Amino acid sequence: MKMNKTVLSTAVGLALGLASLTTYAATVNNTEYLTITTGTTVGTNPATSATGSYFGMDTNGDSKIQLSELTMLKQGTTGLVFGVTTAQGASHSGAPVAGDTNAIDAPWAFFGNTGSDYLKVAVSGSTSSGASAGGLNLSGWTVTWNGIPAINMGGGAWQPLNCSAAWMQCSGHTFTNGNAEFTWDGIIGDAYTLNYAATVPAGDPSGFGGVKYYLHLAGTVEPVPLPAAVWLFGSGLLGLVGVARRKRSGNA
Repeated sequence: MKMNKTVLSTAVGLALGLASLTTYAATVNNTEYLTITTGTTVGTNPATSATGSYFGMDTNGDSKIQLSELTMLKQGTTGLVFGVTTAQGASHSGAPVAGDTNAIDAPWAFFGNTGSDYLKVAVSGSTSSGASAGGLNLSGWTVTWNGIPAINMGGGAWQPLNCSAAWMQCSGHTFTNGNAEFTWDGIIGDAYTLNYAATVPAGDPSGFGGVKYYLHLAGTVEPVPLPAAVWLFGSGLLGLVGVARRKRSGNA
């Protein structure tokens, strides 16, 4: 009988442990970054879908993001690194040209002109959702486009009416100002999705003031590569340790 109680208590403990794992909020760290999978459309029928990463602008004002309103994204020089701000990337009239660069995502074309995304406030947070938990802090998300240096995309949260669409993936989520919905299992190397809703500020010089904006990123969470100097320093230390060991062996 005693054995059965022990087995029962162990089983209960394991069950509670598993339950806590399934509800645990995966927190992001400054040693990690998001890769950005290139966005592509699947077919030309509006009832089909899109995959990868993209942003959408509700240019027809129906509070939905249609497949035709998407601009596809691909990774820039670094991806989205947690805990750091980034500099403004390429922004000019006309399509992207050779030499255009940007850290988070590669420069993109919108309405025939070049833009890119950067961060004035470092991203932090976790997979928790809801107004109080916040998810990821994306309040510093900033767009530069057609030579306009800073279009603040940190506010104006809105609720898309077509969250059930395959390319939206926001069913059941309520967006709040500056907070992105972030889905990830907490394991480095595994896939994530990020959804974010904001509005171009009224009177913005871009001419898109009041237009609703939607961002969808997909990829994996990876460790930030160590700078070459750190690797050289580390290998130098290992070399010194090896020399010291050889000297001790020779003196023995």
